[in-house]
Amino acid sequence: MNGPIEQRAEVRPPGPYRLPRPSADGLLRRRGDVLFRFLRVEGHGVLLRAAQLRDGRVVLGARTADGPAGPTAARDALGHALQRWRFSLGVDVDLSAFVRAHADDPLIGPSVRRRPWLAPQRRPSAFEALLCAVCEQLIAYEDAVRIERRIIARHGATRHPDVASHPRLRDAPDAVRVATQLVPAQLEACGLSPKRAAALHRAAREIAAGRIDASAGCDPERLLLRLGRLPEIGTWTLALVSSQGLGRDDRPPSGDLNLRKALGRILTGDPRARVPEADVDAWLARYAPWGALAAAHIMATRGDLLPGRAAAEARPARGTRTGPDAPDAIPAAA
Repeated sequence: MNGPIEQRAEVRPPGPYRLPRPSADGLLRRRGDVLFRFLRVEGHGVLLRAAQLRDGRVVLGARTADGPAGPTAARDALGHALQRWRFSLGVDVDLSAFVRAHADDPLIGPSVRRRPWLAPQRRPSAFEALLCAVCEQLIAYEDAVRIERRIIARHGATRHPDVASHPRLRDAPDAVRVATQLVPAQLEACGLSPKRAAALHRAAREIAAGRIDASAGCDPERLLLRLGRLPEIGTWTLALVSSQGLGRDDRPPSGDLNLRKALGRILTGDPRARVPEADVDAWLARYAPWGALAAAHIMATRGDLLPGRAAAEARPARGTRTGPDAPDAIPAAA
């Protein structure tokens, strides 16, 4: 094994921006002002770093060893990893139009003005987004995170720090590993229900075999269509894959229980209120094509800031009501 090869990039985000926080699943970690991530790309383990300067610029770095295939292959892997790092951090996304359009909105305006950089979490690959979405179906978020962490710890790759100030990092298992080296029972042992373990394994097989294209340059509509034909993959799961794995803001997770609770709390002042999924769709239609961004601001809004005011001043769009989507739509009594 030869010495490390590095690539760096400096980006000035085109709109309001802040680096994301460390992720609950442990994949995205912070030490001081530096954000860390580890990715396995084309057989190479790539250490990724990011820091935001005081003037708003973001400095990105990627490092790997050249390995037996030589420095050319290592540089190709670095370039791909850096591209996915930029995507997952959202440094090239301009939120200015959304902020201008909705800074004075009675429902989400206070959050937009306070946090103009807020956006849904992104993942470096569509399969990672799918894995986490399947884990989060129909259970409490804290339980889902425990499942995700078990899957990552038992079946992902680990990078031990070579610098004392760096954290130990892990990468989630990719579709090829899940399809060829795991069986559904191993996913069940991490806490997934049998149906969801089978669904994730089936999706991984389809992607690994090339029957579903989930690569960085895939056709997003075709990917979502093909995934949606698989059992246990419903509209909520597809919405998370769309926003987190494909970077689209036009498909909000309307069935998300936390979203339904947050909207109910804002509209009524009752912390126990939950808005039906069809009504969530109606409310979010007013923010098209940024429904996922609006949903993020709704979930970040404290209900006591707008008790009853949003319900009086904002009106849901008409003609956009849709029913819950089986199998993974969250029921009202969940």
